[in-house]
Amino acid sequence: MINKERSLFSKLVGALILLLVPVLIVSVYSNRVNERVITQQIKESSTGRVSTLAAQMDHIIMQMETYSQMLIRDPNVIEFQDLSLLTNSYYEQVKRKKVIQDKLYLQSASTNWVNDITVYSPHTGETLSTVHGIRYETDRLEKLSRENWNFVWNVSGSGDKGRIIHLTYEPHIAGGNGISQANSIIEISFDMSNVIRLLDQFQSQGSGDALFYKNKDDYLAANSIPPTLLKEALSLLNNTGLHGEGDITLYMSGISYLLAYSKVESLDGYVVNIVPLHDILTPLRKSNQFDYLVLGLLLIVGIAVSWILYRNVQMPLRALVKGVQQIKMGQYKSRILFQASNEFRLIISRFNEMADQIQTLIENVLEQKLHAREAELKQLQSQINPHFLYNSISYMISMTKLDKKEAVLQMAYHLSDYYRYSTHVERQLVDLGEELKNAKDYLEIHRLRMKRINYVIRVDPDMMNVKVPRLFLQPIVENALIHGIENLEDIGLITIAGSYSDGKYKITVEDNGGTMTHERLQSLKRLLVGRFGEGADSCGLQNVNRRLQLRYGEDAGLHLSINRESGLRVELRWREEPEKDEAVNRRR
Repeated sequence: MINKERSLFSKLVGALILLLVPVLIVSVYSNRVNERVITQQIKESSTGRVSTLAAQMDHIIMQMETYSQMLIRDPNVIEFQDLSLLTNSYYEQVKRKKVIQDKLYLQSASTNWVNDITVYSPHTGETLSTVHGIRYETDRLEKLSRENWNFVWNVSGSGDKGRIIHLTYEPHIAGGNGISQANSIIEISFDMSNVIRLLDQFQSQGSGDALFYKNKDDYLAANSIPPTLLKEALSLLNNTGLHGEGDITLYMSGISYLLAYSKVESLDGYVVNIVPLHDILTPLRKSNQFDYLVLGLLLIVGIAVSWILYRNVQMPLRALVKGVQQIKMGQYKSRILFQASNEFRLIISRFNEMADQIQTLIENVLEQKLHAREAELKQLQSQINPHFLYNSISYMISMTKLDKKEAVLQMAYHLSDYYRYSTHVERQLVDLGEELKNAKDYLEIHRLRMKRINYVIRVDPDMMNVKVPRLFLQPIVENALIHGIENLEDIGLITIAGSYSDGKYKITVEDNGGTMTHERLQSLKRLLVGRFGEGADSCGLQNVNRRLQLRYGEDAGLHLSINRESGLRVELRWREEPEKDEAVNRRR
């Protein structure tokens, strides 16, 4: 007895372990997937944020360049080239310079960043600027003309970090002598602190640190970025070939950092967001460790509970097993006489009552099977779910913007009828005409979006009132559209035909996709007769095939072939539904 008890206890513990091991495996796998998903989401979010920041900087810089181009073509600035030749009046010269000076102040204050603007006249060496003390220096201007935007650092170590300067001159002549041959020169510059403030603002709105990187010598960082992290990040960026935007991972002192970057085209540099992945993923990893601890506690508690249950349940279970064996041998009058002192007393009492009801339950088995099949039909039907609502609404939005009212109305009418029909599941059987109307709505929705899609429906009018399962045609039409003609460059045609002969109904759906091969056809046929749910491409075909067989018998279902245009031809075949009594006998 003791050996037998230990054997049964070992089985219970083994079953518990077998239950928890898959849970542990799934938990480990799920945790890793979650970590990858979160990491990917962090990458996408960071890349999106730095792309927005780069676009913002580009906009501000391009705004300054535009102002510079406008100024150099301004008539007053053009007159400034040879102002002394135009008028000898000192008062008139001062007046015209004052006009230019006012325009410079106006343009300087028209952007989000504080900037300074200077106008140079190479012919006279005169300057007008929003800053006092600016002189015309040929060597300095010649050096600044070599690049679009120049980073000029303050080497004195006091005051601001430096300025970013751009020159616009007219006429613009490529080569080293452009400045000397220019008629007018516009210098626009702004303090690097503008970029740093923008980086600080960006950093305050999200996680991680931010910096602007041009090369190993020209970079600007937010004020709060740690120096060691900045140094390692600059080293990694300098040794990595950067594209338009992307991300790289930095490992420092056992901690991983995500560096998401996006290029600022106007400054020929990159804005970089440094996100500490370790800090973000640590709570998730602690949660995972807690899950493993819970599984371990469950194992310990499960073993203890198994022992207690075994000791208190063994004897009542023996009596129950004996009673079950007697019922199994057909001794329906047998009863359990064992008197239990715990909850098993109620179980034994209910077992005795169950024996009285078994005969009645046997008589109801057939009805239960029929109900189960109806439930399966509803489950299969519920899997049919259209996936094109977003595209349809996008089409309506586009047509509304183009003021094409008729197109919007047509799409709205067809979309409304389609979803009204698809969501009303009270009736499991509908007229074939309703199914064809739903398929037509579906095709019209796609035809409105893609003018190259056509369809033809040729069904005997006498078949319109034939009762068919709801939504048994739409998955076939959807399959022909998506896998048949959607990617076809030429005109796509879907043909729906219906006929009736000798008590047999047949609906044919075919397309001119031209991509169906015998190997793929055989693969579809194998998936069609395989276990339900195998093969994503054939899920709709399996669904309809199974529904037809459940309602009309194993002889009903789908027949697949290749038509003359190398498209898929699907035939839905079924017989007239027999009378109720005949159907029951056939299912037995």
